[in-house]
Amino acid sequence: MTTRIKPDEQRKQQIRAAATRCFVRRGFAATRLLDIAREAGLSKGGVYFHYRAKEALFHDILEAQFTALQSRWDTELDADQPADRALRGLVLTHLQTLEHSPDEARFCNLMIAMASQNPEFRERLEQVLAGMRVRYAELLRRGATAGVFSAGDAEILARGIIALIYGIAAESAGDPQAALPMRAEQGADLAVRLARGPAA
Repeated sequence: MTTRIKPDEQRKQQIRAAATRCFVRRGFAATRLLDIAREAGLSKGGVYFHYRAKEALFHDILEAQFTALQSRWDTELDADQPADRALRGLVLTHLQTLEHSPDEARFCNLMIAMASQNPEFRERLEQVLAGMRVRYAELLRRGATAGVFSAGDAEILARGIIALIYGIAAESAGDPQAALPMRAEQGADLAVRLARGPAA
């Protein structure tokens, strides 16, 4: 059964997409609600009806990003799948999203920059990163028990894999098209090698 999106939610999605383009192009500080309205093909009042301030809009975009991340975890973590294959699939899905959507890669970089300036954004980002660490650590422990991953500290390994993902995203900032510095498949293979640890 197809879920029908309500008109209000469709309009908010339209505004969020326009705002994301403006934020990654101009930066958060330089973007005005009027810029977002023009990008979305709406009046300023049309944007103001849904979002009274760009901070609220940025927060809504963050929540949409985090919800998408949560959805990826929920669909990718299969308890019956070998841990190394599950890890590769999870990292691959994340990197492919950045690879196929340059604006998402740019927004990822902006999100991290904003977190260093805004305590509310920083707290929300830390909540999401903590959730990512828990899920990766669970997967790494499962792989260690099965003998396919290093028996090292799963929390540290989880942080390393998350750092790898966001480091790859950060490097895209140096490319005019926000292209990743490596293919998503290469990044996913690198994450699995990191989890396996030094060759015996």
